[in-house]
Formats: sequence, C-alpha cells, structure tokens
Amino acid sequence: MALDKGCSIRRAGYNGNGVAQLDLKAQDGTFDWSWFYSNTDSARAVLAVALAAITSGKSVECIVDDPATGSSGLYAIFLVG
Repeated sequence: MALDKGCSIRRAGYNGNGVAQLDLKAQDGTFDWSWFYSNTDSARAVLAVALAAITSGKSVECIVDDPATGSSGLYAIFLVG
C-alpha cells in the first residue's frame, strides 16, 4: 500500500546504485525526517523535481511506502506551489 503525502524536503542525491534518495518529512506528522528511494528508471526525473523544490523552497507531494520507514520506496513526486 502507498501513502500520498505533502512533504518538506531538505536533502536529495543520486547514489551509486542508480537511485535518487530524498530526505522527507510529512507535513501532517505521519513520519519525521526519513530517507526514501526511487527506482532506477525514474531516478533522474525524481532528483530533478527534488532539487527544484529545494532550490525554490517549495514543498513536494509524494507517493511513498506505507508504512513509511527509513529507506522506504518513493513512487512519484510532484512540485507544490
């Protein structure tokens, strides 16, 4: 099952396994700062949205694993105005 959550983002990167990793916190308090990982097919697009959010100070809407734990999956990310 997956959660659709508004999130704050503070760090993002691309690791040696070819996935994007994002440090996210749910705005509704469902989960605190935790790492989420994309799949390899969408990693560059996920990283592009994440970096746009960080540089513009905007939040993101994400679809992530439920329950959200450290190193959970990230399935979609959208920039929120």
